[in-house]
Amino acid sequence: MAGRVPDETVFAAVLEVIAEQGYERATTRAIADAAGINEATLFRRFTSKQNLLRLAVRGNFAGFALDLGAPGDDVAADLLTIVSYYARLYETRGGVVLTLMREAKFSPEVAAVLAEPEALLEKVDEVILHHQRRGALVVEPPRHTFFALVGPLMMRSLARRVDQRATQKPADPEAVVRRFLDGHRP
Repeated sequence: MAGRVPDETVFAAVLEVIAEQGYERATTRAIADAAGINEATLFRRFTSKQNLLRLAVRGNFAGFALDLGAPGDDVAADLLTIVSYYARLYETRGGVVLTLMREAKFSPEVAAVLAEPEALLEKVDEVILHHQRRGALVVEPPRHTFFALVGPLMMRSLARRVDQRATQKPADPEAVVRRFLDGHRP
């Protein structure tokens, strides 16, 4: 008799299936098959596809601890912390991040799941606002600054999803911050 499939294996499977098929098209059967468990077991353990996604997002993205704490006086160091986090996230889970971002607008279930990661973005906004108030960054809506900062990382992830020949090396977080600061200091 096979042992119990660990939650982490199931979480990895749900994120991979959703990255490939999207939330609405991803069936619990496909997720169970990818995880190597019975579909009934999947429901018994996780109760619904939405709950499974919520737990997978929470469990997987918790491993990408973003320790923002209180922002300091070094804008480059604080931005490097943010960029390093998102570089790791997009390199390993970029497909599902992009898929969920796209589907959240149309799926209340996905939007509800993404409420938790939204709290992380609010912390990032606080860091950006801190440095804008200090005069270290151009004053603009903090989300605009965030997307300008991580945009190159997102585009690399997107390019790899749409172009199987894409061979870009992972982004160098220090270079991303340096280039960003060249255009975003007052």
